[in-house]
Amino acid sequence: MSLGLYDIEGVQAEAEKCVYCGFCEGVCPTLPFGPHRGYGPRGRITLVRGLLRGEVILSDEVISSLYSCLLCNACSTVCPARIRVGDVVREVRAILWPEVLKHDAAVTLR
Repeated sequence: MSLGLYDIEGVQAEAEKCVYCGFCEGVCPTLPFGPHRGYGPRGRITLVRGLLRGEVILSDEVISSLYSCLLCNACSTVCPARIRVGDVVREVRAILWPEVLKHDAAVTLR
């Protein structure tokens, strides 16, 4: 599947490399402020995989999770699979942007 300039297959392949070890969560600056684990790198990768597989429906909560990422890639420095989570999230934001505009989502804090 390809949507314009975006490499959906490449993003999905990158997200599929995650083994859910959790090393990324300890260095994520946003995880402590979100209401659940979806606001951390592992949760965001899970959401990306689900969205691209068609298993997750885009909702205000999913948008909040993806847009609360700082794109700092701190998580990538400790990832044994070498996933650049910030880059994956950035690409998914671009892919989903037309749909995001239809929602009135706000980042939810604990």
